[in-house]
Amino acid sequence: MMIFKVCHACDRIIGEIELDDLTSHDSHPIMDIVGNVAYALCTDCVRDMETEPSNVYH
Repeated sequence: MMIFKVCHACDRIIGEIELDDLTSHDSHPIMDIVGNVAYALCTDCVRDMETEPSNVYH
């Protein structure tokens, strides 16, 4: 059975994934499955959420 893979932040459809692939060792480590939708983060949202380490001296 195919399920949709949707970005958890922007709700953009990333693609489809086979339900059998979710139980294999190649499955995405951070993926929430709700009904027939698998939520993950798209590459744009991951890039937007990255932060640069900053040094703060008091």
